[in-house]
Amino acid sequence: LVFSNDPATPQLNLVIKAEVRSFVEVLPRALILFKNLLSGEAATEKVTLVSADGSDFSVTGADAGGGPYTIAYRTLPEADRIPERKGPQWEVTITVPATAPEGMLNHKIIVKTTAAKAPEVPINVTGAVRPIVQIIPAQANLGRVKSDAPVGSNVLLVNNRAGSQLEVTETAVDNQNFKVEVIPLQAGQRFQIAISLQVGAPKGAQNGTVRITTNDPLRKVIEVPVTAQVE
Repeated sequence: LVFSNDPATPQLNLVIKAEVRSFVEVLPRALILFKNLLSGEAATEKVTLVSADGSDFSVTGADAGGGPYTIAYRTLPEADRIPERKGPQWEVTITVPATAPEGMLNHKIIVKTTAAKAPEVPINVTGAVRPIVQIIPAQANLGRVKSDAPVGSNVLLVNNRAGSQLEVTETAVDNQNFKVEVIPLQAGQRFQIAISLQVGAPKGAQNGTVRITTNDPLRKVIEVPVTAQVE
């Protein structure tokens, strides 16, 4: 916004536009999304690092940013290069190993380079490692209940493995004051596990573990803690 003593145009708006580019660019973008990633299964994504002006640089290392990743890098041969870009091109391969724990992925990987103006190149990683067979919630808490007015609680058993049919072959609970029932919601995919307190349960804290046996090779037995305070 420019002010002057020009009687015809005392105030002038100037619009400034610019494109800000990194000295070392990450292609196709500096964001990697791992979606539909299941526990026990590895997944790999690749990006290419190029210099904006075609100047020379090398990748010397990478920091996983606290994430469970394995990172490899190599200079691309002529046959694998992006045709329209000049200068060296480096491929960075980011792998979530099969041993990665379940949970969210939200990390910033830092790639180290010899470029004086871009010694560190950030790559954001997001996504989630989901269990192959998932219990929602992970435990059943019936709360404070009367012994003559028992209540129940439901947990949801979800099959996240595409193309497979999950079967619940057996359920058991190690506390006779609880009862368990399996209710199929979607054949081979979703089940409701109904856990209830038996009539006449003794007063005090009641704790137990529901054991769900399935045909999944990696989650053959799933345990669900169950608690209740009987008054």
